[in-house]
Amino acid sequence: MASSSKRSKVSKGSSRNENFLSKDNETAYGRYSASKITPSRILIQSDIDFQILPLFSSTQLSFILTLSHSYHKEMFLQFLSNLRVTPECTRLSSFVMQQKVIIDKEDLGTFLHLRTEGDRLHSLIQEADISWSMVNDTLRGNKDKVHQPRVYTLLQNARIIQHVLRSSIIPKAGDRVNITPLLSLVTHLIMTNKPFDEAQLILDYIHSLSDIRHPQTKRKKNIALGHLVCYILEKKYNLIYPEPPTEEPIFFTNASFRSLVHDPTVEGEESEGDKEAPSEPAPVPNQNAFNDIIQRFDTMETNFGQRFDQIDLHMKTQEDRHNLDMAWIRGQTDYINQNVAMINSYFTAFNPQPPPDQDPEA
Repeated sequence: MASSSKRSKVSKGSSRNENFLSKDNETAYGRYSASKITPSRILIQSDIDFQILPLFSSTQLSFILTLSHSYHKEMFLQFLSNLRVTPECTRLSSFVMQQKVIIDKEDLGTFLHLRTEGDRLHSLIQEADISWSMVNDTLRGNKDKVHQPRVYTLLQNARIIQHVLRSSIIPKAGDRVNITPLLSLVTHLIMTNKPFDEAQLILDYIHSLSDIRHPQTKRKKNIALGHLVCYILEKKYNLIYPEPPTEEPIFFTNASFRSLVHDPTVEGEESEGDKEAPSEPAPVPNQNAFNDIIQRFDTMETNFGQRFDQIDLHMKTQEDRHNLDMAWIRGQTDYINQNVAMINSYFTAFNPQPPPDQDPEA
């Protein structure tokens, strides 16, 4: 009887949630759910006055740039928590809604229409022989031999392309002042019409989110591209979460590009009565002042993002401290209750008599 009771207690203690393949994955779920979701912006060209999609004509990214798909974040969190990646990072296997699923590079080519051949950019960016002078010549019109991170020095098309990439395909939340080497390289390849492995770019990004599951990762990343993962799972496995979607798509607007693209409709506007009158030459805009305003705005946006992260961290710390305090209070309450119960059981079992001088019947 005692041994069977012990066995039942052990089995209960080792039980895990059926949505996870292991206890470690269930623990990782808590870390992923504490991370923020960065939604990818969707580009609907008919709603934008500026021609953006033609800048990506040398790629096969147009489908995912215009893919509007709602999903429930629980599916994406389960996918990341149970994620396993092959050494060459060409196949993602996971466990979603109690079903084993696999997403490989061919699936990204089939369902997302991405190019599956070409250079692997995450590997290429680690090589020391990248000609940054060539990249800078394309992006900025100079031939500096080192990578330049500032966004405001980019040429117009480069600034537009990197803005779309970092908002849709290579999400980078917070810092809009600087551009990463990977983002610079992708922008350079798009502007020079050189193909690259687009499917591997997506797989490598999802693989990089695995760092969140490690306790050594102090600051959690923002997670993104959940709409692409859930779209493939729906098309390949017919997996649809039973509850309504929690993540709705957001879209680019004209305001997203107005500061990046010169609007020709503003240029040369004059009334018919002024056509015969000699017009004074339009003042030349101060490009340096314009770039300075953009940089200050980007810096302000970055500071706001950092401050919100600090607020979130403070609230999380306060919540953890509150939980510890409540656990201590519950422990003290249980200790007091145990002592009261022990005293009560003593009086119930032995029924001790009061001393004669305190006996009311004496």
